[in-house]
Amino acid sequence: MASLRLSPLEWSDLRRALGLYFTATFLRSNYMLLMLACWVVAAAVTLWNIHALLRHETLAQALSHANIFNAILVIMFAQNVLQLHANNQIGGSQAPSIPGLALAEARAASIVASVTILGFAGLTSLLPVPFHDALFFVLFNAIPYAVQWYAPPREQSGKKRVAILFFGIALMVGQFALLLVSDAAYWMLTRPAVLTIPASIILFIGLIGSILSLPNRLHDSKSLAPAANEQPLPVESTRSGPVGPSAQKPLTPYQLRQMLLAPTAPVTFRTDILISLILIPVFLSVFAIIEVFLSHRSFSAAWVKSVGTGCVMLVIGDKWLLDRQHWPLLLVTGRFGSRLKFVQAVFKAKLSRMLIVTPIRVLSLVVPYAFLKPLFPADAFYDALDLIVLAVGMTLCSALPFLLLRSPAKSIVFAFNLAPVLLIQLCSPFLLSLRHAAYLAITALVLGLLSYVFAPYRISRSDWPYENE
Repeated sequence: MASLRLSPLEWSDLRRALGLYFTATFLRSNYMLLMLACWVVAAAVTLWNIHALLRHETLAQALSHANIFNAILVIMFAQNVLQLHANNQIGGSQAPSIPGLALAEARAASIVASVTILGFAGLTSLLPVPFHDALFFVLFNAIPYAVQWYAPPREQSGKKRVAILFFGIALMVGQFALLLVSDAAYWMLTRPAVLTIPASIILFIGLIGSILSLPNRLHDSKSLAPAANEQPLPVESTRSGPVGPSAQKPLTPYQLRQMLLAPTAPVTFRTDILISLILIPVFLSVFAIIEVFLSHRSFSAAWVKSVGTGCVMLVIGDKWLLDRQHWPLLLVTGRFGSRLKFVQAVFKAKLSRMLIVTPIRVLSLVVPYAFLKPLFPADAFYDALDLIVLAVGMTLCSALPFLLLRSPAKSIVFAFNLAPVLLIQLCSPFLLSLRHAAYLAITALVLGLLSYVFAPYRISRSDWPYENE
């Protein structure tokens, strides 16, 4: 961890880095701010409702009648906003040539994160709950993002980096499971100070330490050159010759199409089908098992209760309209023709993949649900059909900003890409009557098809990538 005693130059760099959080640059370059503002409003309404319920209910009853998850999402989105800004600042190839940049950004991010956490804790303590309990609640829900902040040193192996990544994902999934299937929020808000104060100090130190590891993410230009004790590769090894057994296999046509959507990790057709088939049942079964142990419900009741989470997993996918940095590189290959033809190819690749994986995901959700609920086969069929139409339509509606605006900001596109995740539970046939759910599904499909047909014309005339990238 960096020393607390800073030189005048380091103080100057720190003031400059902190000043960026109050400029238009921060607002323009951070496309997640709009969603953070929406969740702040939702969390404020939730806390206000809990405060009103506490006039005639206990804290446990008030938390059970309010969606405290909104407050948790604010904590998570705030960390995402700070991470995005910090990564933008040090992610460029010119960052290593600017002395003190990464360290100043890390210090600034740690200060802003600390102020944000203390502010959220102060708002939560207005419920009213003791401030030490509110601070522990906020810090506990920031634990997965402490793992995401941490950047291991460059000399560590790739396996350790992957292990840290999977540990963070597992920690986040475990946290969601704990909060969704138990009264963990009530438990965290009612602990004695002798427990929460030391725990909060440890969590705070861990979070700040993770943020201060940010300079490890700098591009290491030295690693691109051979070390002094290493011999350069012989010329013969670079000549064309027979491909060894360790060479990578050529990409399949299915993978090539998916590179338009996610160029870094295109999956094979078989892998995509397998993941779509087992992901939702396994995930919901794990949630149900955890709830069986924590709340003593039956497995079937716990599985049916988590069906809303399964609906969310129907529309979670690639950021196909957000990550467009690779579009110019693929366009210049000449395989797609004009810019319009290229954008239409992106939409076609997205639709074709959805028509393959969405029915499989829906069936993997509806079939177990129908057995455990139970449902009549006809009702299960109509529910599955409604979910397929709803998921396809909502995903294509992600392109609506390009129909409504000439050049939408990335924050607006991000909000529309995230909207299906938030809305599909509210519009699903599991929550609404089948007739109302069908109306919403047809509306989403019509809007999605309009976007599919007309949005490519608008996108082909806009800048690639976004103006702030």
